[in-house]
Amino acid sequence: MDNLKNIANLIMDEAKKYGVEYASCAVSLKKTKEFNVEVGEFTLLRTLFDESVGITIYKDKKHGLASVNSLEMDNVLQAFKDACIAAESSDPDEAWEIDKSGNKMTFTDGPLECDTDKLFMRSKELLDDINQRYPKLLVENLISDHSVIDSIYMNTYGNEYESHRGYYGFYVGYAGHEGEQSSHSYGSAANLHDLDTPFIELNIIDKELADTEKQAVTVALEDKFTGTVIFTPDCAADVIFGTIMANFVSDSGLIDDTSIWKDKLGEKVADPRIGFKLAPHDSRIINGQNFTGEGYLTEDYDVIEDGILKSFCLSQYGANKTGRKRSPNTSSAIICKAGEKSLEDIIKSVEKGIIIGRFSGGRPGANGEFSGIAKNAFLIENGEVTKALSETMISDNLPEMLFRLRDVSLDVKENGMGSVPYYAFDGITISGK
Repeated sequence: MDNLKNIANLIMDEAKKYGVEYASCAVSLKKTKEFNVEVGEFTLLRTLFDESVGITIYKDKKHGLASVNSLEMDNVLQAFKDACIAAESSDPDEAWEIDKSGNKMTFTDGPLECDTDKLFMRSKELLDDINQRYPKLLVENLISDHSVIDSIYMNTYGNEYESHRGYYGFYVGYAGHEGEQSSHSYGSAANLHDLDTPFIELNIIDKELADTEKQAVTVALEDKFTGTVIFTPDCAADVIFGTIMANFVSDSGLIDDTSIWKDKLGEKVADPRIGFKLAPHDSRIINGQNFTGEGYLTEDYDVIEDGILKSFCLSQYGANKTGRKRSPNTSSAIICKAGEKSLEDIIKSVEKGIIIGRFSGGRPGANGEFSGIAKNAFLIENGEVTKALSETMISDNLPEMLFRLRDVSLDVKENGMGSVPYYAFDGITISGK
């Protein structure tokens, strides 16, 4: 840690020599011990070291950024020079700002030492469980690891944040196979503070494996109809909340004045059963955000509560550019409001529709229009899941869709990165070949 502090202090000294209005830096060293599996066989155990330095300077109302994946002093000094060059070539902009509180804090969280034997045991156990329970699944790759991140943030206003974080994680990619046919690939992942639970028993991972095995043999949907679409948690996080964040509530849409929700603060933008917060301090989040890139300490906050837009998601820069309030964090740690019905009961209420696991299509437009291919999908008929589908398209307008909610599930996916339920919406155009 002393080396990281020395590098950060060096950058602050260079900033004083250069006469900047302000400067900040984030210096980190990440150590990862990692198991790799390819096509069902363990192939590698390795330890990775990732070095990172990010530098921000502001001089003459001009903003410059530079980064380098090295802790060598010569490389760090060159990165500082690169940040200065970037600032000199940029346009003046008075909206740039960082925290001036002078806060000094140390954060420590999670397991800082790896239980290598237990990590291997859990990884092998997952492979064995998949082989026994789902013989038609082929594990394409598995990465299980333990990471420790030591970092230091400093700025010229005296802010200094020291951080020590440890966590386990894994990702397993797989596909269903039957004869010459195979499903689309799918993946399950989680971040963890401990290895007390078998990986296959974590939340809905077992269901994701079972569903993918059933998708080895698919049929093409022949007709076009308006029906119900149930978005799995991963798909909901991507299509629904990813679009909300990217298009309607964040820096880009509000600064560019393209957000259709720019005048909707405090108004209803969705069914009252829809709500989510960005909550890096929630106990369900592993490796959450303690401070922003601008040096502000973070707090959890609601974006949508009971269907009402409670807050935009703005950095200090975005807030200054738009004349609005800075958000309490800039994380992606999403915690969604769950419903009261089981997924099974929601499916029973659907006359005709589909369940979609992944969406393949371009990012929805500024107005929320989206159209693309429903992958890892099933047909629902008369309250029952009947067939795995291929070549199926869905299209709709997201802001309008948010008011056509059929239900939100009590079942949620919690993987250390968020908590998201299933969402069922009516009135969506579903098209076959």
